Amino acid sequence: MDPVNDTELADHASTTVPEDELAEEAERGPQPQVLSRAVQNESATVAATDPPHKNNSTVYRTGDRFYTLSYTTVGTTSGREVTYRFDRNATTDEADRNGWATVAYDDLPPVDRAMLRTPLSVITAEEGSRSSIKERRTYSPAELNQSVIADQRYDAIRYDGTLVEVDVASSEPRPLTVYQYRPRPVATTADAYAACLRDEYVFELSGLDPNTRETVNEAADGTYRAENTSDTAFRSLLETFHSHTAVSANTASGSWITRYEGRLYWVDLRYTGFESYRDSRPRVRAPAAVCS
Repeated sequence: MDPVNDTELADHASTTVPEDELAEEAERGPQPQVLSRAVQNESATVAATDPPHKNNSTVYRTGDRFYTLSYTTVGTTSGREVTYRFDRNATTDEADRNGWATVAYDDLPPVDRAMLRTPLSVITAEEGSRSSIKERRTYSPAELNQSVIADQRYDAIRYDGTLVEVDVASSEPRPLTVYQYRPRPVATTADAYAACLRDEYVFELSGLDPNTRETVNEAADGTYRAENTSDTAFRSLLETFHSHTAVSANTASGSWITRYEGRLYWVDLRYTGFESYRDSRPRVRAPAAVCS
């Protein structure tokens, strides 16, 4: 049980857009920046083998804006799947002798820096035990036009003081689907989102017998763990929580919002082993369905 204020409640019931999505172009990773582009531009298209984000009820958060994301298929295009081999055993003498074209990592275009950051950092790490690794990347037509490594324009890259040989091991056409994403607003402030969550989900946890109250007090101070399925106090709490609407739940766990002794709590319950509760999923209404 976590005591929460409005800001913390909104945090618990939403997913923060990954930092990689919000980073400057030069610092982004290889995944398409769909979430941030959709919110900024009211829509975003991306060509990929599979949708980067599924249609679901996840509530995303950027700053004080809360929204869900959905997509439609709007077409197809032809991309390319490139498999790279990286070798850190390359030397400057070898590069000069073979007439290699080399480039500094910082001089590469953003699409290549994003793709190379992880494999280069892995292969050049001091504690790394592998001197050669492979990496596969699927490019959209736009990304191919921006890349200078997908067509083997360079043979080696200088990264963090190390010269790393890069070789295109294979390059094959790959059909891609074009997805269009659109955001749907859920709330424009954390306070508004929290107010909706309180109205929809909060119930009073009261009228407890002494053993059950002791269990709740222990959970309110951190975590309570039932030692076995004969724990009648824990079973009583499961019955109570399953009789109220959950924010999210599956056959083994769920999350609720309750008020106990005047304080608001976000409650995570896990009930693996309590078969009767595994077989009867509680009522669930995702925040996106009630707060928009």
